[in-house]
Amino acid sequence: MTQNSRMGRKLFTVIMAGGCGERLRPLSTKERPKQFLRLFGDRTMIQETVDRITRLVPLDDAYVVVGREYVELVQEQLPKLPQKNIIVEPVGRGTAPCIGLAALALSRINSKGVMIVLPADHVVKEKKRFLRLLADAVVLAREGTHLITLGTPPNRPATGYGYIQASTSWSSHSSVVKSVVLQVDQFIEKPNRETAERFLCQEDYYWNSGIFVWRVDTILHAINQYMPNLYKGLMAIEECTGTSGYEEILNKIYGEQETVSIDYGVMEKCNRVLVLPTGDIGWSDVGNWETLKEVLKKVEKPWGFEELWALNSNYAGKILHIRAGESLSVQYHKVKEETILLQSGRLLLYVGKDTSAFQKINMLPGMSFHIPSGLIHQMEALEECVLLEVSTPHLDDVVRLKDPYGRV
Repeated sequence: MTQNSRMGRKLFTVIMAGGCGERLRPLSTKERPKQFLRLFGDRTMIQETVDRITRLVPLDDAYVVVGREYVELVQEQLPKLPQKNIIVEPVGRGTAPCIGLAALALSRINSKGVMIVLPADHVVKEKKRFLRLLADAVVLAREGTHLITLGTPPNRPATGYGYIQASTSWSSHSSVVKSVVLQVDQFIEKPNRETAERFLCQEDYYWNSGIFVWRVDTILHAINQYMPNLYKGLMAIEECTGTSGYEEILNKIYGEQETVSIDYGVMEKCNRVLVLPTGDIGWSDVGNWETLKEVLKKVEKPWGFEELWALNSNYAGKILHIRAGESLSVQYHKVKEETILLQSGRLLLYVGKDTSAFQKINMLPGMSFHIPSGLIHQMEALEECVLLEVSTPHLDDVVRLKDPYGRV
């Protein structure tokens, strides 16, 4: 018996993958936005998101909403995802139309099923705690009375996040779930610095995570109530489903929709919203260079670890700690350029245009080397090494030709 069937009614997950990551350019590009990049290991952000949620929801019940220009990337990075589970947006119109289109598709399968809505480009380090919260949210959402979200306690006066104020415990939950459940008082748009500092000092404010759980018919009813024009458009799309004119109608109606977030369009207006405080689960939306730098502060590697000390749209700075006897992959970069400086230890650096004609450089402390894009190279630590690296900010730009750890 699957996890989904054990939990009763149908359970879906909807992964929103349509963002273009503008604030992380040139690392994130229009052709390959951040959700399709490998920033934290050997899996891209969308792959990590799917890996995380499919511990709770089977892949057959996972749906990805994405623009036409990224369908091939989704197919490439999620080859086991059924083709029918890719919901294509004709054009980006914000999270409200995106969620409405997904709910419309799921309503044809089970209108009383519960949908977990996740952005494709978030980081969650404490996966077990995260999944327990979602499981409790699913139990609450099955009642069909409330919209559920997760709220993260702020640890700094961030002005790039929306906030949720919630001070009253929702007493009806105590016999049903173990998580703390609060009634939402209000949603607050991204505040200025002074307001964010005030929120940080009060215990009833949370960052709006952008993660939602609700029944399919509940969110459609809420869209009908608070966004009637969107609902009318969705119903017109539904009437044409399965007909020869479906694509034309979808393109026309979707293109006419206002660009609106689900927070502004529905959540801020609804008085039936519950929030589950997450505690410290290592959540981040990786929305800018500072948050990316914070998440990447220390990254474990099979050969040791690296520390990121600088990162912005112009350059990145790392300290690589390589264990004695370990080797990095044989690799090159398509765009990225880097300069390395050996601080301590002894290192063999192999470089060349072809692996059959490698030049071997015996590096000692104080020696440096510039590695331009396209140059094939490999590093081997003869002793424990500390290596400084300064490069262009293209952290994802690694093409491995051979790897001692079996990484792709």
